[in-house]
Parts: sequence; C-alpha cells; structure tokens
Amino acid sequence: MYEETLRQMRRAVKAERVRFTSHALNEMDAEGYAKADVYCCILTGEIIEDQYDLRYQQVKYIIFGDAQNGDEIGLAARFDSASGVVVITVFQLQMDDYD
Repeated sequence: MYEETLRQMRRAVKAERVRFTSHALNEMDAEGYAKADVYCCILTGEIIEDQYDLRYQQVKYIIFGDAQNGDEIGLAARFDSASGVVVITVFQLQMDDYD
C-alpha cells in the first residue's frame, strides 16, 4: 500500500534530501540517536500507517525500522517532492507499539 511512498523516501535519503524539524532533533538528542540512525530506519523500515495532520493539512507516515545499532525505532515523517523527507519526530519503540 505504501510501497511507492517508501521508495520515494528512500531515494530522498540516498540523495541526502532530508530535513529535520527542531522537535525531531530534540527527540533524537534525548533518545541518543544520530541522523544516520534515522536514515537507517527509513532504509530498513516499513511504513505502518499514515495519519492526516489537521494542523498542517498534510499526510505524515509512521515508519518502524532499525537504528544502526539494531535498536528498533520509529519516526513520523512526510514526503515533499520539492524538499524530500521531512522528519517530524523520532522515538524508541516499546513492546506496546506493536499491534
């Protein structure tokens, strides 16, 4: 269902077309993750759902994947054809994050 979106996001990561919100950078710092961990998550992960953001009136995607050290992490990001991937937040996955 999300294959094309994930393909576009992965191409953007490989082309270094990734932006991070200040919230995402703060969360990465708090969790001890680097930008390379986010790239790894997008490259190894799967989109598990989409959410419509009423505030910004756009779709964001929740991705579960792996950090470089093998930790399972999640992130919320959107794809913008002009700027690439915009990472909104990053979080470490907990057992109750899985259905």
